Amino acid sequence: MKTLAVAVSMLLLAAAPKDDVSKKVTETYAAAADWLVTQQDKSGAWTQAVGDKVAPSPSFTGLIVAALGSAPGELKAKYKEPVHKATEYLLSKVNADGSIGEGPTGTFVKTYATGIALMAFSSVERTDKVANAIRGAQAYLRQNQLKEGKDLGGMGYGDDSPSGKKGVANLSTTGFAAEGLKMSGLPQDDEFWKLVVQFVRSCQNNSETNKNPEFLAAMKAKGLSVGDDGSLYYGPIADPGAQKAGTKKIADKEVIQGYGSMTYDGIKTYLYAGLKKDAPEVKSAVDWVRKNYSVEIHPGFAFDQVQRHHLRGLYHYYLVMARALEAVGENPFETFDGKKHDWAREIGEQLVKSVKENKLWKNENPGWFEGDPILVTGYVLMTCDVLLRNMK
Repeated sequence: MKTLAVAVSMLLLAAAPKDDVSKKVTETYAAAADWLVTQQDKSGAWTQAVGDKVAPSPSFTGLIVAALGSAPGELKAKYKEPVHKATEYLLSKVNADGSIGEGPTGTFVKTYATGIALMAFSSVERTDKVANAIRGAQAYLRQNQLKEGKDLGGMGYGDDSPSGKKGVANLSTTGFAAEGLKMSGLPQDDEFWKLVVQFVRSCQNNSETNKNPEFLAAMKAKGLSVGDDGSLYYGPIADPGAQKAGTKKIADKEVIQGYGSMTYDGIKTYLYAGLKKDAPEVKSAVDWVRKNYSVEIHPGFAFDQVQRHHLRGLYHYYLVMARALEAVGENPFETFDGKKHDWAREIGEQLVKSVKENKLWKNENPGWFEGDPILVTGYVLMTCDVLLRNMK
């Protein structure tokens, strides 16, 4: 009897920390969501600060709708009304071509904003109006996927300035589009997935699979080479200055430095597109994660106590990390040092620890708009949706 009691006590002790983390994440989520609701504009949107101006933002609004629309249990019901109001705002911003864009004309960064809006529409009740918006957004994104050239399969931000500048194809925008298309149920055999795999390969340090001839020729002309550590980077751009983490020297080669958020974005996009975990593209990227797993810094960016480069884009990193590891389906996730990580719990602990006193998140490194607490808190709530599904 005593042995049984001891065994039960040990089991309860083992379970308690995880239960405690889940409870703290849920409580922190609710407090942060309550704060976000107080920041909602009368139009139903959430706003973005651009210079000295504040304007309603479909992208920020879409992120928060996607988060609260996928909230666990009672939390989803609690935020039903602000989500409905925000969804109506997004529906009012749908253009004739099915897109949603930023700015007063609704024509800026259309690909990026449409991918995020599609995530939002996929997270709420599929009324006739929402279903029509989903079909329109899917069609717009599929049509605007590049079908030829160096950036085959990729997507740029869209019309991102009054001058009509399109922006370069990149894995970040492509990843948001792929996420929206996956969430909205785009069939696995759609041509989009076949093409997107080709683009993601062009963003990876894997000479076995990165065979993009135009990109490789441009790299050679710049004295650059494709590496072999499996990491992924911003895009097939043969310009060290345009790569977010720069380049590094490996033996006699100068290669593009891959980093965490793009590597996780690549992993989940490959898996969404139907590649298996033992595919060389996926395996090499996951192996990079096994060597560079972290919930404290953004791996791939050099540690800098003053400039805080290692925190750049940290909260977007948490989001794609959680999405990718959920897609991989390995929990605990074992790293090459032999440690087994309950990644959902570890990310959750980090988020609870880093929340500000007024129940919001804001990155100490303001790069990539992460100095804006509305954006960052939206990222965190989307991340928590994934974590709470996967906490053991």
